[in-house]
Amino acid sequence: MTPTSVLIVDDNVELAENLGEVLADEGYPCEIEATGSGAIRRIEQKEYGLIITDLRMHGTDGLAVAAAARRRTPPTPVVMITAFACDPQLEAARAVGVADVFTKPVDTSVLVALVKQRISHGDG
Repeated sequence: MTPTSVLIVDDNVELAENLGEVLADEGYPCEIEATGSGAIRRIEQKEYGLIITDLRMHGTDGLAVAAAARRRTPPTPVVMITAFACDPQLEAARAVGVADVFTKPVDTSVLVALVKQRISHGDG
């Protein structure tokens, strides 16, 4: 059975909590983590159905979070969010297996549809 919980990683805790509320209303339990290093610890301890992470955070960034998610067996799908649509790091994000990138502000209806697709199909 594919896990349905979602880990949301963003140093903007208010944004993460808002996304978590939207997804929880759709039946996806969410955990919020404000740091990349904290997210990696959680990923090492628990299996998630999906991880949503900001790209740029102080300290450990979203690329490291995505790489940790990809090391899991099976790899956990990762959705990246960023305020920078033309960020040169987006190429690196794709290299570590991030298939979907959203720019802030996030269109929550599109994000919910993607979460449903990724979790129901176990897509990485």
